[in-house]
Amino acid sequence: MDASPHLPRRLIEQCAALLDVGDGHFKPTLASSVLDACEELAPEGQAAFFHHLHHDLVAAPAAVDAAIARWQATPTQQSAQHLHAVSESPRQALLRALNLAEDGTFRLVSMRSRFLEVLAEHPELEPVDQDFLHLFRSWFNAGFLKLHELSWDSPSSLVEHILRYESVHPLGGWADLRSRLEPTDRKCFAFLHPSMGDRPLIFVEVAVTEEVPSSTEFITDLDRARQQSARTVATLYSINNTFPGLRGIPFGNHLIKQVIAHVRRHDPEVTTFVTLSPVPGFRRWLEAQPAGRAGGRSLAEEADAALRAGAPAGAVAALRPAVVAAARSYLLESTDSRGRPVDRVARFHLRNGAVLDRINWPASTEQHVLDQSCGLMVNYLYDAPGDRHGPGRTGHDRGEPDSTGFDGTGPERVPATATRGAGGAHRQTTTEETT
Repeated sequence: MDASPHLPRRLIEQCAALLDVGDGHFKPTLASSVLDACEELAPEGQAAFFHHLHHDLVAAPAAVDAAIARWQATPTQQSAQHLHAVSESPRQALLRALNLAEDGTFRLVSMRSRFLEVLAEHPELEPVDQDFLHLFRSWFNAGFLKLHELSWDSPSSLVEHILRYESVHPLGGWADLRSRLEPTDRKCFAFLHPSMGDRPLIFVEVAVTEEVPSSTEFITDLDRARQQSARTVATLYSINNTFPGLRGIPFGNHLIKQVIAHVRRHDPEVTTFVTLSPVPGFRRWLEAQPAGRAGGRSLAEEADAALRAGAPAGAVAALRPAVVAAARSYLLESTDSRGRPVDRVARFHLRNGAVLDRINWPASTEQHVLDQSCGLMVNYLYDAPGDRHGPGRTGHDRGEPDSTGFDGTGPERVPATATRGAGGAHRQTTTEETT
């Protein structure tokens, strides 16, 4: 693509000047001017700018070759540093310089969000994304993230992000949001970053309940205040990223671990930590399977029919074993080309050290859950350090096989060891692996 017809010559010159100017007081002003110009570009101009970064702001091959020869001739610390310096692309230096602008980090994250849309159409721009990721992984590492507990009394600049970005269980408005933030048995935690202002990077909603929930009804359960038993279960039921431009930065694993540690410190009666998680690829996978009770489009259609208003009594109970069996196959046996679980949510939680504990159907009749998974959701169990299953939990509670067998009347608990089966594909994976 010829970028020049859509890219103002002045912007190219400003980028070159930003790379050449020293570290004086003028540099942040120039960086702001470059970002202003980029943000004013039409979509064609923005695409042209990203192509300019890819084609024109690259390391000089001759300089790299010379630095390699120098290293091979004299392998000293100085020659190694020189090789590193000339190998870095000028576009990475440009992105670092742009970060000096006022609100530069936020504006660069927004820039990457627009870039990812262009990248979907032009995969050859992947090297540019690697430079974004290299910098963002440094700027947004866990040491810079601060955990905040949000409540109904938190500043509106913070809580309005929950209303805007809640995508797992969408909110109907401020009254809905209040029901999730104000009660003492509902909590919300978010990561903030010093360079992003009052803009949560990621947040998780938590419900403290008596039992492990098998459906979404507990989120808006108006009778929960009458519960008499001790609430010993913390359910992380909604995890949401708020910035598309930070895709690929592993916030979620740090957030879950810090939230569990926080709840354990402040509410020691809570001994069980689980999720109620979506299964976003299940329906698509199910409809692609061969026809029959173990899968196929017909099973998905039967599941839809069983959950419709006016369905025959017993339709759900009759169909549940087939739906659960298909879900077990999808979650425990289906893998991608790298041998990982094909389901992205399963990859995330298993990678973080959780185990698949229960398969729940039906768990929700929200339309987006029906569209994703025929109404099916699952619980992933996070163990407490030094106490694998918490006090008072039975073998059945731990996810060990029920000797009575599954009778089709409720959620199925999945043997924890099975989640690391499938040829090792569902083992606990390391946090260095990426989705």
